[in-house]
Amino acid sequence: MSVKDIVRASMYPIATGVLVILCWTAIVEIGLVPRAILPSPVEVGRAGLVELHSGRLGIHGAASINRLLSGYAIGAMIGVTLGLLLGGIRSVRAYCYFIVEVLRPIPPLGWIPLAIIWFGIGEPSKLFLIALTACFPILVATEKGVGQIPEPLVRAGRAMDLGPTALLVKVVLPNALPDITTGLRLGWTLAIAVLVGTEMIAAQSGIGFMIMDAMGVGNFALLVFGIILLGCFSIVTDAGLKYVFDQKLLRWHHNATKTFA
Repeated sequence: MSVKDIVRASMYPIATGVLVILCWTAIVEIGLVPRAILPSPVEVGRAGLVELHSGRLGIHGAASINRLLSGYAIGAMIGVTLGLLLGGIRSVRAYCYFIVEVLRPIPPLGWIPLAIIWFGIGEPSKLFLIALTACFPILVATEKGVGQIPEPLVRAGRAMDLGPTALLVKVVLPNALPDITTGLRLGWTLAIAVLVGTEMIAAQSGIGFMIMDAMGVGNFALLVFGIILLGCFSIVTDAGLKYVFDQKLLRWHHNATKTFA
């Protein structure tokens, strides 16, 4: 995708954002919504600048990103590994698939009591919840990708005397990669959501803590700023992941799709 394409694709979201801000400003200035309930965009921006200049925003942001990256990395490694095992080994799927299906629908925040009992209220419990949240969508997507690999392709690899490791690297992973990357993106977005939940419940730093602290002191402008910041962070980082996956990992896949289309 060229720079011109990126700029053209960005015009519509930017125009929509500007329109939303204008409508938001008009609603507040006219008095349709009290400022005590919904601060104006100017007040929200000012609160964010105050937090930025004080250095608190950087501290909270760094704490959240550190938790997010650590928990997500753990969840991604476990999810991909288990997905490969469930999708590629029938005996593992027979014994473990039921357990995965039982645990998968449980809301991540429903694990909070057990996380606190097992790991306390410190960082390990937060990392556990983030890793657990990221793990399941990645696991399911990986298992689906491996399960859809054509059997003749696997047999062809074995006929070429590929060992288990070579078969995994040269046949299984390349063919399952489109599904794996989809799971990685979904796991990342869900991890951001549960990160905020864990920081709102038991933390002394992080964007979630900043939002709850702002609500406690009645700084609703900062509260709204924190919510918008999280949304923008999720959108930008997901777009970054999509670009990296499409341009670095899946370029061959897109080229093959175009060739055979």
